[in-house]
Amino acid sequence: MTTRTHTGLFTHCCVSSVIFAVSVFALFVATAVQAAEWRIEPLFGAAGEFDDNGVLSPRTDVDADISGYLLEASARFAYASETTDFFITPRLLRRDYGDPNFDSDDQFLRFDFDHDTVSSNFRLRGDYGRESARTGERADVDLEVEDPDEIPDDESGRVSIRDRREKFRIMPSWTYRMSSLSSFSVNLDYTDVRYDEAFAGLLTDYTNARVNVAYSRSFSPRNTGILSGTYRQYEADGSAKVTGSGFNAGFERTLSETTRLRALVGLEDTDREAGGSDVNWVANISLARRLQTIIMLAQYRRTISGGGSGTLSSRDSINLNFTRRLTERISAGLGVRAYQTNALDDAVVTFDERDYVQLRSQFTWYMTQSWSLQANYRYTFQNRSLLGESANSNAVTVWLNYRPTPIIRSR
Repeated sequence: MTTRTHTGLFTHCCVSSVIFAVSVFALFVATAVQAAEWRIEPLFGAAGEFDDNGVLSPRTDVDADISGYLLEASARFAYASETTDFFITPRLLRRDYGDPNFDSDDQFLRFDFDHDTVSSNFRLRGDYGRESARTGERADVDLEVEDPDEIPDDESGRVSIRDRREKFRIMPSWTYRMSSLSSFSVNLDYTDVRYDEAFAGLLTDYTNARVNVAYSRSFSPRNTGILSGTYRQYEADGSAKVTGSGFNAGFERTLSETTRLRALVGLEDTDREAGGSDVNWVANISLARRLQTIIMLAQYRRTISGGGSGTLSSRDSINLNFTRRLTERISAGLGVRAYQTNALDDAVVTFDERDYVQLRSQFTWYMTQSWSLQANYRYTFQNRSLLGESANSNAVTVWLNYRPTPIIRSR
């Protein structure tokens, strides 16, 4: 494996992150001057958490439960005009369990810039996160995700390693409307992940980039055909570069003003620089529904995914999210995330094929306009091929959140 010093990597990552954050914030400030409306939405939260198996250990003779408190502070800076929508959300999270192996100070940044012209649309989405591998390498259900393309698939499941993970993901896209019936789009999805230490092949720094070019044509007010081609490049420290290309074909159907069905199926051919290739089928089928009191997302996805294991894998995943506002002051949500991974290169003996399932339930009581109480229960199951054993955990987190009145300015 290629080695790198801890200090050098840390300095490089921090400097890159600061430059990135300042650049994005400068873009926000420069554009906000002409915005029709901008607003600041702060959030402060405190929680108590208990997990009876915090590292998903298969050993039953070891006490693996953790408990402690969480503190969170974030703010959503946003503006909107007739042609442009933008938000950027920095977030800080403190985890304190009274154990330096689990305590962590985590930083996150998320942004979304969307600009329309008469004939085109430009969108730039991205997120940055620095957190412990225990939480970063675990796939958690996110009940607030409405766009299935934003669901990541890069977690390795190796959550027992005591280390920090830094992840940067950016997704620019451009769509040109050729006519009232057809459009052409280009999308890039780039992920860069770094770990503070080297782990002899268990977790490896890597980059994963994918370019997708698509053509869409409407055949009726409700039906649109889609044809796309893709190219990818995955590169991990100490491993040969892997490239791939493929195509997808499918359709999008508007079932109603609130419900949309999208289905794509295709093939992807991957080639390893050291020799060998594979052809796998891929798919992305999703159903999204949004009403005044209900948000629902159901998705089946088969992808060629890359992560810290140092190689690509095929991943079959199911994502189900459902939230409903039961009354003016009470809402509830349910979510499922399940997937199975298999190595594309059988020669990589360190790849950990696994089955993973997480169930999450959430109950929120809006006590006042600013104060809310939220209870979360999370059940996680994982079966790892390298260990030949399975593990599960039950976690409960209770949040007390304070959302001050947003600051709103119109121009």
